[in-house]
Amino acid sequence: MQTPRLWSWNLSPFAGKARIAFAEKGVQCELLEIDPRDRPARLRELNPTGRVPVLEVDGIAIRESTAICEWLEDTHPEPSLWPADSARRAAARGMLRFVDDELTRNFFLSLRKEAFGLDRTDHPDVVTHLREALGRRWSVVEGLLGRSGSGWLMGGEEPTLVDLAAIPLAVRLPQWKPDVAPSPDAHPASAAWLESLRARPSAAEVDRKGTPVT
Repeated sequence: MQTPRLWSWNLSPFAGKARIAFAEKGVQCELLEIDPRDRPARLRELNPTGRVPVLEVDGIAIRESTAICEWLEDTHPEPSLWPADSARRAAARGMLRFVDDELTRNFFLSLRKEAFGLDRTDHPDVVTHLREALGRRWSVVEGLLGRSGSGWLMGGEEPTLVDLAAIPLAVRLPQWKPDVAPSPDAHPASAAWLESLRARPSAAEVDRKGTPVT
């Protein structure tokens, strides 16, 4: 098998999620950096939407961050990014959707719309609504962490992909919009969870850029 090629963009949280998974696994890949304003023709061949991340493995395109992480788990099972128990593993896959859709997406989509403008179909207050939705989710995270019995969403001594997927959010929140981060007073478990994620060595992947590709 040739060295996998990961098509990425430094500021994409979901490309960041894939980079973090590679780092947590200790697996090498060729990291390619796109310019979203001028997407390479090869990227569109691999993914008709032109979006990243895309993992290219022996000419086969694996699209979407979770699918890439599943390929990593299948081909490099240690250290595992999922719980060992089948029922808990299925529960973790569902919880990952919550992290991706309700936490990461709400934050980064609000930033994109604030920076680049609204779509024609957007409500005029969509940025505010997205950030308010994120704010409401901290109480949910607080409850999940309380029930897990540990500092991680699925419990246990080590984080799963459910937690690791939130590293781009954990890194960018204090840098870009600290006012929407969970308060240590109101949501202490959530604030501690994000701090633990920022402290992981793989958090350096959030800022890592690959070789520019045109």
